[in-house]
Amino acid sequence: MMKSYLLSLAIAFTGAQLYAQQPIDKLIATEKSFAATSKEQTTKIAFLSFLDSNCIGYRNGEQVNLFEEYSKRKEDSSKLTWAPEFAIISSSGDLGATTGPWEYRQTSLKDTSVAHGHFATIWKKNDKGEWKAVFDMGIGYNEKINNNSEAAKLVLNKPKEKDSELFLLMNVDMNFTDEFVADKTPAIKKAVRDDSWFSINGSAPLKGATAIKASANILPAGIKFLPIDHIVVSKNTDMFAVYGKAQTGDTKQAHMRLWVKENNEWKLLMMVIH
Repeated sequence: MMKSYLLSLAIAFTGAQLYAQQPIDKLIATEKSFAATSKEQTTKIAFLSFLDSNCIGYRNGEQVNLFEEYSKRKEDSSKLTWAPEFAIISSSGDLGATTGPWEYRQTSLKDTSVAHGHFATIWKKNDKGEWKAVFDMGIGYNEKINNNSEAAKLVLNKPKEKDSELFLLMNVDMNFTDEFVADKTPAIKKAVRDDSWFSINGSAPLKGATAIKASANILPAGIKFLPIDHIVVSKNTDMFAVYGKAQTGDTKQAHMRLWVKENNEWKLLMMVIH
């Protein structure tokens, strides 16, 4: 009886270990560790510990190397805190993305937050098997959103066919932007999934196809997406992200789009505009 109990306990423990070792959980754990370092130490230490040395971000619509930017930044007592709300990983386990709410306090955690919004981070495994952020951008908005739940997870299935040519992937994105400029409503309807996220600066994120389609009016009217600066692709070519500059009138902006393959068709999972 005791042996049966111990065997059951061992099997349960082994199962728990295997579950904890899933790539999606490692990605979420990395994001949480990134956030904990910022909260318990400093934002500078956190970013220099978790960003790739070539991590890209945008400031006022202009591309910057975030690692270099934080390397030059002076330490201070301000607190940037955040938590993952949604995470996705490629079937090959080498490319992922996270998004969730952030808050900023000027001097300490005891302060009332003076700014908040949502972040979007693209993660890639390096040669050592470590997750490093290769892109990071956030949006801000007036309302405060608390995230007290565990991050939702999405693990992609390995596609039956691979789009091995880079230009084919770039065409997916360029076709969308062309259709978006012509008429954003049908372009969005065609591109999104049920679990898509759109994060547009100045507004809380639109979560899900229904919310996106109902609130498409918050997307900047007359926005022009300039040629992309970067594209990052998973090994199984079931996920890729593009990021670059955009412009609405005289306002310089930046954008990121994350595409995933679903039943051999490319769908827009995330779009961020700031």
